[in-house]
Amino acid sequence: MLTASVVVVSLLIGLGIAVLLDKKFPGRGVCRTLLIAPFLVMPVASALLWKHALYNPDYGLFNGTLNAIWQLFGAEEGPIVDYISTTPMPAVVAALVWQWTPFMMLILLAGLQSQPGDVLEAARIDRASSWQIFRHITLPHLRRYIELSVLLGSVYVVQTFDAIYTITQGGPGSATTNLPYEIYLTMFRKFEYGEAAAAGVVVVVGTIVVATFALRTISSLFSEEEMSR
Repeated sequence: MLTASVVVVSLLIGLGIAVLLDKKFPGRGVCRTLLIAPFLVMPVASALLWKHALYNPDYGLFNGTLNAIWQLFGAEEGPIVDYISTTPMPAVVAALVWQWTPFMMLILLAGLQSQPGDVLEAARIDRASSWQIFRHITLPHLRRYIELSVLLGSVYVVQTFDAIYTITQGGPGSATTNLPYEIYLTMFRKFEYGEAAAAGVVVVVGTIVVATFALRTISSLFSEEEMSR
């Protein structure tokens, strides 16, 4: 559930940003650099940033903004929300989406910029609308890039440990526990070394299978590019 949520939301937001960055406007290079920045932040640093600077109920940015809005309407103090305790899954998903959206954006932006210009120009001459061009030309062209984004994103996100351990430590209950964190609990809390090792082997095998499909997708992309030249 965690992996699927992060991959789908990151893909959709990344596609929207990639479409915007594919257009020419002043400062596009600066915007692209700033939007890539979250992907370059260390995962533990990113998790600590979200846990303390944003989610903290006492001095976090979200509660501070909420209090400021309430005070605009005459209230002395706004509600204090503990996001990690009340909504642990959305809290982790939001942090991971912030981190992985630039990754999706880069792949999809590469796909957008590889579109044949003559095809797009012919569609505009035929008075096709922007939505028709996107639906019938751009999306089919991006299919391989979307598949690659989903496959690689799934491989990376399913291995997430830093955000879960730092933000929620799997709780409350087991609301945000995933397979790597469960392996950690099995090894270092339950001391079931054999079971943890077996689960680790399953993760490695599953990752190899997904990586194989990803490599085939990359190979097909290069083949299509060679054929188009």
